[in-house]
Amino acid sequence: MLEARCAMCGKKAQVDDDMENVRCKHCGYSAKYDEYLETMKDKALLMADDFQMNWDRNPL
Repeated sequence: MLEARCAMCGKKAQVDDDMENVRCKHCGYSAKYDEYLETMKDKALLMADDFQMNWDRNPL
């Protein structure tokens, strides 16, 4: 079984062998793998936007 970072709590989540579902035993998060990827992609884009906004306000 593969591991992934939980989209909700950030701890280790399990990806089933068929790569269809992601489940976190720590917080109970569960999603289809495709939905999980979209959620993580959205989180990455938000992080990049936040970084850019902060950089624009306070560059080195």
